[in-house]
Amino acid sequence: MKFSWRSTATYVSVKQFLFAQGISHNLWTRQRHLGGKITVNQQTTQPDHAVAIGDVVTLSLPNEPSDGNIAVDEEPIDVLMADENWLVVNKNAGVNAVPGPSDQQTTMVNRIKGWLVANNADNLVPHLITRLDRDTSGIMLVARNGIVQGMIAPQVDQHTMRKTYLALVEGRFENDHGVIDSPIGRVDGQVARAITSNGQSAITEYKVLEQFENIALVELNLKTGRTHQIRVQMQSIGHPLLGDRLYGGSLRLMQRQALHAWQLSFTDPVTQQRQTYTAPLPEDMQAVVNHLRDSKPVE
Repeated sequence: MKFSWRSTATYVSVKQFLFAQGISHNLWTRQRHLGGKITVNQQTTQPDHAVAIGDVVTLSLPNEPSDGNIAVDEEPIDVLMADENWLVVNKNAGVNAVPGPSDQQTTMVNRIKGWLVANNADNLVPHLITRLDRDTSGIMLVARNGIVQGMIAPQVDQHTMRKTYLALVEGRFENDHGVIDSPIGRVDGQVARAITSNGQSAITEYKVLEQFENIALVELNLKTGRTHQIRVQMQSIGHPLLGDRLYGGSLRLMQRQALHAWQLSFTDPVTQQRQTYTAPLPEDMQAVVNHLRDSKPVE
């Protein structure tokens, strides 16, 4: 894999220039161990070489070897966008994001690897940038090489990606818009998380899109990225997600948590262009919405 940049300023070294382009310290170290090659104006150079305005700096790395421990699953995936650096996929509910003790064969990583193999990709290592719980559907962003994975990491760490979810929750809202700012922490010996005074900062903005008799369709924007953040915080204000067994949601209309990663916006660190992708509401959630609309009294 090869990336090139044209310098618009002067830098004291190639190393400083590459850091300014988003190459992380970790990736810098890795590329040296992996036999990476750096050129300036097509001439091999050293890390301390100065960079002038107009110079073209190129970083080349060997293709990433396939991990033989990651099985290939040929089950089709819903690809919303694919280019040489990124995959944007729409995950079905009921599929794990990454291999674990309960599933080593049919996760999104296995299926994305299957897609890469079928499309004769040079790199067969899927780098998941965003992940979803097993029973949450919707958009996931995947980096197709380690360079762009490192370049987009600051957006993940600084929460500058905009991740918007749709959920069906119980109850009626007094206010159509609000912000939940409450720390989330672990509960000893349990999978569930909880609001705790010593937990990690967690902020979720919500907006009611449709209010039915005792259920609402809400839009949620994450300002942080904690485990089970939406599920914990909505339950904490008296609005658990439909179908959410872990946090006390009703199972009458949904058998899995009614949560969908609807939209994702990020800045492509290679092109510097803002990208926005949307995954339509899945059939099970749409069926509940349609049912609620049909049952809603005429005002």
